[in-house]
Amino acid sequence: NMKKYLLKYSLEFLVIVMGISVSFYLDKIRKDLDNDALSTIIYQNLLNEINEIEKYAEEREFSFIKDLESLNALQNPIISGDSLIKLEKVKKFQLASFLNYRGFSPPNSVYNSIVGDGSLTYIKNIDLKKELNEMHNVHYYFINENIKDETDARKKIIRYFQTNYPKIYLNGQFNHQRENEFYYKLKDFVDGDLTLKAYIYEKQVAMRLKNGGLKWYKESLSKIKNLLMIELSK
Repeated sequence: NMKKYLLKYSLEFLVIVMGISVSFYLDKIRKDLDNDALSTIIYQNLLNEINEIEKYAEEREFSFIKDLESLNALQNPIISGDSLIKLEKVKKFQLASFLNYRGFSPPNSVYNSIVGDGSLTYIKNIDLKKELNEMHNVHYYFINENIKDETDARKKIIRYFQTNYPKIYLNGQFNHQRENEFYYKLKDFVDGDLTLKAYIYEKQVAMRLKNGGLKWYKESLSKIKNLLMIELSK
């Protein structure tokens, strides 16, 4: 009788244990499926944002390169006032590149939301996490730090012009008459003023570094896009 009871209770205990194990196993499968579904949603949202960033970065790169080309033309002693006017007419020289700057603010609300609410844990791909951090933090920071340096140089150029060449500064900012005369004078002043050339050079250096940072940013962006497409194809 004792053996029968032991066998009976052992079997009941085994059934209970197996029932609990199966329940835990099924619960784990359900959670894994839920996590996989969440991961897919996150990957798709990130890919949508990456496509937007890609368009923005292409537009910024085009403008950044044109801005630097404008300053290079202004600094080049071989390029005359006449040549500068011709470049301006075909939009290869822009005064805004000299007296202004372009910022860098790509769309990043999806990534920030994922980081903020802890959803980053659903991204299991280590390489993807690494590249997202590189692009959104490291390269983005590098670009914008150089934009700060560019704006500092811009302020120096404007202050120097306001102090030393107030008439040409006012004409360049507000007067669209006698444009040819303005560009001749601008080129003459830049060619003959070492201090002004030094300030422009400071702006050029910041712009070159900014453009280099954008190149790294785009390389990370391309890697992220490929990794996301691989994840979504699984």
